[in-house]
Amino acid sequence: MADTFKYNVADVIKCKSCGADMVFDPASQRLLCPYCSEGRDIVKRVPHIRDFESERHAGGVTVDGDVYKCPNCGGETEIHGFTTAVKCPFCGGTNVVKLEDMKGLKPDSVLPFALTKDTAVDAGKKWIRKKFFAPSKLKKNFTVDNFNGLYIPSFAFDSDTYSTYEGRFGDDKTRTVQTKDGPKTEHYIEWYRVSGKYSRSFENTMVEASTQIRQDELNKILPYDMDNATAYTREYLAGFSAERYDTSLDDSFVTAKSEMDNRIRSDITLKYSPDHVDYLNVKTTFSNVKFRYTLLPLWICGYKFKEKLYRFLVNARTGKATGTAPKSPLKVAITTFLIIAAIAGLVVAWYFLRD
Repeated sequence: MADTFKYNVADVIKCKSCGADMVFDPASQRLLCPYCSEGRDIVKRVPHIRDFESERHAGGVTVDGDVYKCPNCGGETEIHGFTTAVKCPFCGGTNVVKLEDMKGLKPDSVLPFALTKDTAVDAGKKWIRKKFFAPSKLKKNFTVDNFNGLYIPSFAFDSDTYSTYEGRFGDDKTRTVQTKDGPKTEHYIEWYRVSGKYSRSFENTMVEASTQIRQDELNKILPYDMDNATAYTREYLAGFSAERYDTSLDDSFVTAKSEMDNRIRSDITLKYSPDHVDYLNVKTTFSNVKFRYTLLPLWICGYKFKEKLYRFLVNARTGKATGTAPKSPLKVAITTFLIIAAIAGLVVAWYFLRD
């Protein structure tokens, strides 16, 4: 449901033994006190799944600024945009904004952090070492300048689909033709038309709902093990930051339909396994659409190289990483030269073999 709520008050999860702020520990999947090591279990519940048509009016985006008061030091600050979990700028307390008291949809589920920061850093280093064109100096001396754990907002859509399609595919063929110089093998494309119907059900089509993360970035670190998502509770946000959705539910479903359409087109094409696709027209209807507003765990690293900023993202469940990295001009130049030399060598070889 979506309602308009009043004044947002930050909350913290206090240690019963020493009174310090507790944080969620990915390794133990519990709340832990960083000072006295007091632990507290978190009760897991089955997340709710919502009906898209009955909730879509509630999924709009509302930008506002709200003042909250830190329960640790009493300092007041203003939240703008879509931050949902912040640290007090005055005392550094880990303040968790009650999402239940924010405007718009509240999360249905959360997928807790599973990788610790150290593990995520190692995953990032492995990722940068695999970037062939990255400068050798960066690979050897890579250091983390800014590494943060963040829950990103996403909508997970389920849908039944029914598609009709028609298109023109082609297969590579050979035939022997007679010429004045004798028989010759000729290559050609045999074109044929296709049409039909196709049905498929989709589950957990993930769409990012934050303008800070692009859909293609999310796709590169998928999948998330959504079967392990639990009903949202604020304990999982303790010690981490979280964003609230700033892409509407309707706009997110447009992206989800595009993702499903691509898979449907791929499935239909795979059915025929053509060598060439002239065109493929597909019309799809979506029914029984469900969704969950889910918080996904992500480690984000910002780093500098030669005064330029780059970043990479690590799936905080699997360690799968993606991001941007600088390219070594020397490596690019050498590779380009080798490719050109290889092509030239093939051309020369073909010329002499032809004669």
